[in-house]
Amino acid sequence: MQKFVFWTGVYNLIVGSVFLIPGSTNLVGIQAPEVALWLWLPAILVIYLGILLILCSRRLAERASLVFWEGILRIAIFLPLAWFGFFTNVGFMVGVIGVIDLLIGLTYIIGLPRALHVPARNLLLDR
Repeated sequence: MQKFVFWTGVYNLIVGSVFLIPGSTNLVGIQAPEVALWLWLPAILVIYLGILLILCSRRLAERASLVFWEGILRIAIFLPLAWFGFFTNVGFMVGVIGVIDLLIGLTYIIGLPRALHVPARNLLLDR
């Protein structure tokens, strides 16, 4: 599970970086908003979470609650990303990112308690 958390952190860094590089969203089929702030703000947050996941992967047993909550956030973000990606003109790739986030989030929520032999409730409440 440590490697999975590490590599999902790297995935976050890559996705966040793509959103920061001007014109790169068009290359992957995502229509950029007119105001760059709405692209940069989520990108910086995604990069921050990527760094957090990489650091958490180093001592996963001690920092598992953070990763568990990240899983909840990923599941929550799935619906808006899927909506904008599949049902609007933002870009199909946004929906694909949403599906990937859903799968990662489910893996965190289901796999983390199993890998660490800890009840999910303990991770949720940081016990």
